[in-house]
Amino acid sequence: MLYDKFVNKYIIKGKLVLIDPVHIGSSSKNSLDPSNVDNSVLKDSRGKPVIPGASVKGVVRSYFESVLKGIGANCCDVLDNKKCCTEKSNVKDNAKKLRTFKEKAELAYEKSCEACRLFGGREFAGKIHIKDCYLIGTPSFEYRDGVGIDRETGAAKRGAKYDYEVVSKGSEFDFVMTAENLNEKQEKYLSFILDTLKSGELSIGGKTSRGLGSFKIEIDTNQKQTADDIKKLLNCD
Repeated sequence: MLYDKFVNKYIIKGKLVLIDPVHIGSSSKNSLDPSNVDNSVLKDSRGKPVIPGASVKGVVRSYFESVLKGIGANCCDVLDNKKCCTEKSNVKDNAKKLRTFKEKAELAYEKSCEACRLFGGREFAGKIHIKDCYLIGTPSFEYRDGVGIDRETGAAKRGAKYDYEVVSKGSEFDFVMTAENLNEKQEKYLSFILDTLKSGELSIGGKTSRGLGSFKIEIDTNQKQTADDIKKLLNCD
């Protein structure tokens, strides 16, 4: 199922809550402002921290791919083969025989793995979308000391001390996810993904090996729209 016809749409809304402090870095290290720390967090135009939807989606996809590989399901193995599933199945060569863009997209989708079908591949967009998460309430920041490690000695590297900024534990962000045109299997995948997000077992941002980044999703609404729902809404009997 691609996007030429509306089949269904899930709209999930709630809050992203930080279980641990989170550091999603910005590019302000090149700033001339002497009050800036070495590694500040990403902020919106109001100076409030923001968590990119792409970052959340990337963490979820990575975990989902590892699960698929663990259960022996069809999944890309980009790290080993340096190619996505559509390239490995010679989709580009076969697509030359097709006339329309729709036919080419359908072929790419058919040959793609479960993760690409759900999150997007090189030939088509994903079915799951996560919006940028903006802070609810007043921002709270903390500042940590970091130090570079000499790989040869294992000791602190001289002159390699730096400071970095984190968003405080307990901070809440708005969360909006949509999923379009899911088949029955993909609906089960979505349910698994939402359960994982609610469990708090995923981490986001940098320095997760130092105990940062854990978060959970608290879902307020999970609405499903179908073609029949749209018909009733538009009075198309």
